[in-house]
Amino acid sequence: MMEKRKQADRRKSIDFFGLVFIWMNIAACAGLIAAILIFHRAQPEFETFFDRFYHLKLRRYWNQNYVRFLVDVLGAGTLINAAGLLLSRYRGRRSTDHRNRVLILTIFYSLLFVLSKTLL
Repeated sequence: MMEKRKQADRRKSIDFFGLVFIWMNIAACAGLIAAILIFHRAQPEFETFFDRFYHLKLRRYWNQNYVRFLVDVLGAGTLINAAGLLLSRYRGRRSTDHRNRVLILTIFYSLLFVLSKTLL
């Protein structure tokens, strides 16, 4: 009788593209956190009671250097997220395959911010 070779169950392991998608999700989250921090540095300073009391000078305008950097970071993030969505679209074959909700959310937020800063 012929012996069957025992093959590894490929459904249980993570292939190269699976690892790429995991790292893209991590990069998307890290990029979004970095964008939030850059946004915090770019926005005008918030005036409080103590600032008025002591007549402190505050920056009342957006720091354009940080805004340009923020738009560049979010634009690059949008391109990376779009590439990840295209890869997942062509890779997924079953209806039960993992959908990259984080990539969809980050591309939505990135596009929303980039459009709001370029149109205003």
